Amino acid sequence: MAIIEQFAILIAAVLSYMFEYIDSYGFAIVLLTIVINIVIFPLTLRQTRSTKRMQDAQPELQKLQKQHKENKEELNKAVAELYKEKGINPLGCIFPLIVQMPVWFALFRVLREPLLFLPGGSRLSNYLSGTTPLFYGMDLQIPPSEAGSLIEKAPYLFLILLVILSALYQQNQITKKSSSPNNPQAKQMQTIGKVMPLFFGFISWTLPTGLVVYFLTGNIFRIGQQALIVSMEDKDGKSKQDTEEKEVGEKKDNPDQEKGEQKMNSRKNRKKRKRRK
Repeated sequence: MAIIEQFAILIAAVLSYMFEYIDSYGFAIVLLTIVINIVIFPLTLRQTRSTKRMQDAQPELQKLQKQHKENKEELNKAVAELYKEKGINPLGCIFPLIVQMPVWFALFRVLREPLLFLPGGSRLSNYLSGTTPLFYGMDLQIPPSEAGSLIEKAPYLFLILLVILSALYQQNQITKKSSSPNNPQAKQMQTIGKVMPLFFGFISWTLPTGLVVYFLTGNIFRIGQQALIVSMEDKDGKSKQDTEEKEVGEKKDNPDQEKGEQKMNSRKNRKKRKRRK
């Protein structure tokens, strides 16, 4: 808990600093979310690349499953080798979420008890002690479940709906290209992709609305990040494929060059053997 409180003090200080210039508690949370996502961008980059490569490797995984369907031990070894070759980390999909969990807990504490963590005498501290922090008609310090009548809950419910839809779209950016619907790994990833957005929507009902704003902003920001990363990965993959096809074509057009390379490699191997002797 001491670590969470230290995070809470740090987040409160950053929020207070941003409020000095933005003069909006809601947009200060939005900017805080963007800053946090920029800081963890290396993790997001690895997560997105790993997830996309896993999707691209589904046909090869399916072949391995058919090849080793009678031997699970050999299958596990072959899959591990394929993951290593392709640069795939099966846990990479959830690691950025785990890293952000202390931030969620700390932000939860700050939003529930802001005056306990904000710097004394700061502009944000004075603002929160004298008024209710509204953001598009929503009180950022209370959960949607405590908003009052159904009409008063409407903007909160709309915010939660946006969280769910943006999370579903974010997952679909990576999983939509899966070409092996009968593959267990593909099914597992698709299930996680459907459950996680609903889970975030469910917990948003009882969390401070400011934290729900954090979820939505993070989803939208990562949608842009993933679009950029996937585009870069596709270009790199196409470039490598074009280079390989060009090399194969050159060897076919010039068989003497291919024979020369084979002779060179053969000479190098003979020299290495002599040195070993």
